Amino acid sequence: MAWRAELRTASFRDVPFHVEGATLAAGRRLARHEYPQRDVPYLEDMGRRAREYKVEAYIVGPDYMAGRDQLLAAIEEAGPGQLVHPYHGTVRVTVSDCQLTESTQHGGLAKFSITFVEAGEQREPATETDTEGVLDAQYLACEAAFAGDFGRVFSIDGLPEFAAQDALDSVNALLELPEMALGELGWIRANPLSALTALLPENLQASLGNPLALANGILALVRNAAGVMSLFAFSRPAVGSAIVTPTRQAQNRNRAAFTSLVRQAAAARRIVDLAKSEPATLDDARLARAEIVTRADAVLLDEATGQQAAEAILQLRTDAVAHFARIQPQLPRLVSVTPQAVRPALVLAHDFYGDDWLAAGREDELLARNRVRHPGFVPAGRALELVS
Repeated sequence: MAWRAELRTASFRDVPFHVEGATLAAGRRLARHEYPQRDVPYLEDMGRRAREYKVEAYIVGPDYMAGRDQLLAAIEEAGPGQLVHPYHGTVRVTVSDCQLTESTQHGGLAKFSITFVEAGEQREPATETDTEGVLDAQYLACEAAFAGDFGRVFSIDGLPEFAAQDALDSVNALLELPEMALGELGWIRANPLSALTALLPENLQASLGNPLALANGILALVRNAAGVMSLFAFSRPAVGSAIVTPTRQAQNRNRAAFTSLVRQAAAARRIVDLAKSEPATLDDARLARAEIVTRADAVLLDEATGQQAAEAILQLRTDAVAHFARIQPQLPRLVSVTPQAVRPALVLAHDFYGDDWLAAGREDELLARNRVRHPGFVPAGRALELVS
């Protein structure tokens, strides 16, 4: 293959530019030891030197200033970025020095003399907070707060039979949801210490008189459920009555407390699931973080939410956001690329990612993320999302 065919289109942080020449500085880091009365020195090898890529970059054209500003912004952005080097492929680098030259003599041209330094990675021992462990601990604290608030509000003591039956109907309405099925009852009966035993048919009537045990059973059920999205629509609305009696007030109070408990449990479970979801890109992480805030705010704004529950869900939201803050710097970003011609997905993947596209499964990722119907014909003129 001719060397010209192997040249890449140069870019930094997805901002393209022309290259006239490039220089690579490489070698070994050596500590020179010269001893008295010895003619022969000793050179101690301290490892490979960080590579420096010196590039003469050009932005050319009648509207060159827009491209110039984009490249300058990419150069001044904090942290390492992806450089597509015309001769050395894709490398992760940090800009150490840049000089921009413009003149009226050479109008329509901006010349950048850029020094890129190999970014490498930090491998020194470091301490950091186990944000996932903190999140798990706060999740348990939330459940304890939810159960405590529920136990102080929910009660069937002194109520007539129809009001107690209404409370039982609330529990049964939850258990009838496909996601909330108890499953194998024999397994639950074989584990008398399980909180789910409070929801067994033979124990449910007695559990109504023990709100704390009932709440712990509901929380355990939600915690182990396959999904919780349907629970956000769960509701036991207040019973309307022309005459507001103490019994009716207690009945509606129990309904509101039960609805609130279910939604609180669903919100806490969803927040933890989102925080542990391992988002593929920075954009996915931002969407998950936004939903975390929304779910927590819904609990905080609910009039039936008690003080302990509000404080607990607020701390859970804080811990989940802190977890995202720790993992976000490691996440890639989404960039938008619009092909100007119909091309195969593997060609687009190779052009954008370089030589590692096959091992990293970039073609399959491109197809799945953009829902391309045929891998051999990626449509032109339609923006594609690519993981940078």
